[in-house]
Amino acid sequence: MIDEREKIARMTRMGSTPEQGFDPAALMLIVLIAGIGIGIGIVALRRRPKVPRWMNPRRARKKLDVIRRDLDRMFEYVGDLRESGPSVSQHFEQGVAAMTRYHWNQAVDHFQEARQQATKAQLVPLLVHIGMCHYMQGSLDDALKEFGEASRQADRERDRLGAAASLANIGVIHHEYGEFGSALTYLNEALGIVRELGNQPLVALCLGNIGNVQHSNGRLADALKSHEDALAISRGINDDLGIVSGLGNTASVRHDSGELEKALELYAEVIEKARQIGDNVGYTIELGSIGSVYYDKGDLDRALRFHEDSLAGARRVGFRLAMATELGNIGLILDKRSAPSQAVPNLVEALSILLSIGASGGQLQVLLGMSRCDDALGRERMQELLKQALASDEGAADMLDRIDQLRRRRPWPTASN
Repeated sequence: MIDEREKIARMTRMGSTPEQGFDPAALMLIVLIAGIGIGIGIVALRRRPKVPRWMNPRRARKKLDVIRRDLDRMFEYVGDLRESGPSVSQHFEQGVAAMTRYHWNQAVDHFQEARQQATKAQLVPLLVHIGMCHYMQGSLDDALKEFGEASRQADRERDRLGAAASLANIGVIHHEYGEFGSALTYLNEALGIVRELGNQPLVALCLGNIGNVQHSNGRLADALKSHEDALAISRGINDDLGIVSGLGNTASVRHDSGELEKALELYAEVIEKARQIGDNVGYTIELGSIGSVYYDKGDLDRALRFHEDSLAGARRVGFRLAMATELGNIGLILDKRSAPSQAVPNLVEALSILLSIGASGGQLQVLLGMSRCDDALGRERMQELLKQALASDEGAADMLDRIDQLRRRRPWPTASN
């Protein structure tokens, strides 16, 4: 059980290795985050036509007052790159080192240099790594393009493990787009390959990602089985990253099944495990997950602190999807605490990131929160805050239009329908 935030709210120094451990003072910087201004472009907003079909409230989860983000894992496929010549291997190693420091653009530059000298077979792992960097930056279309090319190249080279990596990562992207059927098709195909190859760590990874899609689709019993199977495999082979992922995802399903105390127990275990192995991304995401449990327990102060900690970590590792999730949750909590003027900038930044990425999860919750803020503040004050956040009359008008479109889709969803 987690009783005090100070016992677990610690993040690693950026660029540290698992051996270096965590810096207990790092998250003390969180208080500085609140004053950071929102520098958001409105390019993505300009290309919005209508509220997408998938955003129909009737298709949404019952829980609309908080945004969930399960821990999706990607294949970090290496292939034979480390056995290649210096012109390829050195750039590849430099790219991997940049990824461990969360310098995603720098990593892509190194991988692209290696790509110029790589053989056809070596292209598969390079493309996979480039796609992973794009994913962390929130460039889902670019990531999908790289994974798709990696899949085609793997088929040409008869690289079955490379094909599995590519297919599984494509599945993760389709999950982010809200395309659950396509996601499961790709993930199940990848799962079939790694089972034939007998690669247990990757079997667990695929099962975990399948469980996340099932969870998003409301199939909680199926999701729990997938995650528990994945966790059992990871524990059996002492795969630390798999254990972190399996514990966190299992806790998430328990949470949405109403087992809040059990979820907190599992999150306490996963946080400690992530701290021990230096898994900053997993640690960051699960801090936000703990905040969501406290939100459901009615402890808004503690929930807000955990989401602020998670946002700080997401900013530090440059994980834009997690940033959007935590900005949205902070805004929703501030709205719940009757602080709509403070909520609006967080909600605007969250929605702007989600729109620019093209990710489906969270958009409906953010728009509902913004609609409530509009009701509380009045249209004139809401418009003023939107202009301040977006530095644009056009962007403010676009946001208001989205709110009005959503309103026309009433009746509102509730926890019971």
